[in-house]
Amino acid sequence: MARNIWNWQQKNWPHFSYNEDALYTLELKFSQNTGTVLGAFKHVNEKEKEQLIIEILSNEALKTSEIEGEYLDRDSIQSSIKKTLA
Repeated sequence: MARNIWNWQQKNWPHFSYNEDALYTLELKFSQNTGTVLGAFKHVNEKEKEQLIIEILSNEALKTSEIEGEYLDRDSIQSSIKKTLA
């Protein structure tokens, strides 16, 4: 698996370029997906909302740790999040 590198490690940092059209499409898709999630979130009960938040936060923690080269235990992360939310 290719390792992602930080922006400041890119050879052209900080003078980078990007494709505005490609970003526009991604931004639009992100915005649409966000609306869908927010709409769905309004129709679930409190216990389901809490579980969804735990899933989102633990997924983010796992992905962030992978970027750093660390691999955490999902159950441990979720347990910690549950304690924090209580």
